[in-house]
Amino acid sequence: MSILVGIDIGTGGCKTVAFDDNGHLLAEAFMEYPVLHPRSNWAEQNPKDWWKAVCSTLREITSKVNRDSIVAVGLTSQREAFVPLDKDGKELYNSIIWLDSRAIPQKEKIERIISREEILKITGVPIDYIFSAPKLLWIKENLPKIFEKIDTILFTKDYIAYKLCEEKATDYTMASRTMLFDIRKLEWSQRLCEILGIPMGILPPVKGSWEIVGEVTGKASEITGLPKGIPVISGGGDRPCEALGAGVIEEGEVNIGTGTGTVFEVPLSNPRPDPRGLIDCCCHVVPNTWEYEIIINSTGESLRWFRDNFGYEEVYKSKRLGISPYDIFNEEASKVEPGSGGLFYYPYLWGARAPKFDPMARGVFIGFTHSHRKPEFIRAIMEGVAFQYVETIQLIEELGVDIRRIVMTGGEAKSDLWNQIKANVIGRTINIPEVLDAAALGACILASIGSGVYSDFREGIKHMVRIARRYEPQPEVHDKYRRIYQAYQKVYENIKDSFKILLEV
Repeated sequence: MSILVGIDIGTGGCKTVAFDDNGHLLAEAFMEYPVLHPRSNWAEQNPKDWWKAVCSTLREITSKVNRDSIVAVGLTSQREAFVPLDKDGKELYNSIIWLDSRAIPQKEKIERIISREEILKITGVPIDYIFSAPKLLWIKENLPKIFEKIDTILFTKDYIAYKLCEEKATDYTMASRTMLFDIRKLEWSQRLCEILGIPMGILPPVKGSWEIVGEVTGKASEITGLPKGIPVISGGGDRPCEALGAGVIEEGEVNIGTGTGTVFEVPLSNPRPDPRGLIDCCCHVVPNTWEYEIIINSTGESLRWFRDNFGYEEVYKSKRLGISPYDIFNEEASKVEPGSGGLFYYPYLWGARAPKFDPMARGVFIGFTHSHRKPEFIRAIMEGVAFQYVETIQLIEELGVDIRRIVMTGGEAKSDLWNQIKANVIGRTINIPEVLDAAALGACILASIGSGVYSDFREGIKHMVRIARRYEPQPEVHDKYRRIYQAYQKVYENIKDSFKILLEV
């Protein structure tokens, strides 16, 4: 039996897992680290905190499994964030992460010197402060002495790879979230770097997500417990790794990754940027494959917000019974008929991305009367999230993708009720895999391919990804939801102008 280790360096913490070569979870560990906010719109992380968490979780993992059976380690992480290093590999500044908005002036500057259409054509993504290029420009303009010392920038998982094997590289998926990478040529864009004044020499070499970066050094082995000399596989960004961990690698398949927000991950056989710039087109971890990434804001967060503010009774009861408060929510909402008695919820707690793309939008409950109780509100949240899927699927199909198969991962997929509501609303079968935290499994699949355990992606998925449950749409309920959804859309059209008024209050 071969053991594969996956490391997922997220925003809130590091999750490290060990799977065998048949996709069975052997051990897992998690350690949190902080997001630093030196100013109100800044969000940074100390890369040393990432490394500390990686070392701690690896020591825990390697203490639980047979170290001699570990054959490779794969990596995945948050994207856009990078670490500037000097020629000695020393960190020059904290990593400016995706939550940070300080680079808005640099984003506006880029808009003045290069067209939106050219950026989209080259990179597949719109001009946005979330990406690495505006953040680099911020350092150049505000911290010039630090910028002059930069020898290399490394993205989150690549910094960890460097600490493990002392080799510097990134992969296509991380590069495609910088706004500096040509997604057709699969190389750094000399034109964009010249226009923006970013030296190409500070950008790391780019490898396939399945390729070996280096081998675990003796020093890293002592600190982490990993065997010396095993290969470190480049890995990929969290979203494409999640799609791989769900077995979603071909055009026509979609993975719906749920959590605080939701991302539709849609593989493509060729790069086809959205001409409107609403939907990102990035590289997949699979060779010669790209993907649309479509974000829906505040999906799981809506239910968590409701729990934290109105679910005291359920939280107390769940502690007494030793279960999750969401289990109680599910039980309560299951007794409510589809449509929640005419109560609608719009999950726009921090504006709307897909499918409405309205940053002024706000969360709305509308239609409640004295007869509505807490269970109706819970079910309305579940239905309101599911209604976002209908129009999002339409957006995907308008871009020329014929959806044949849907997989769903993440926290929301634990709820049988919510899964069935979604299947009934969209009128399509939803597949739920055994492993819901699929990004780390995706990193392990990449490790299995890079180390030669499996010869290709299909073989790796065949052995390591299994569908645990399927939810089929119920025709009568789907027909009812179609009528409700039409009303839901009409109500939105009548209230959307109210968001502008609320901003003036």
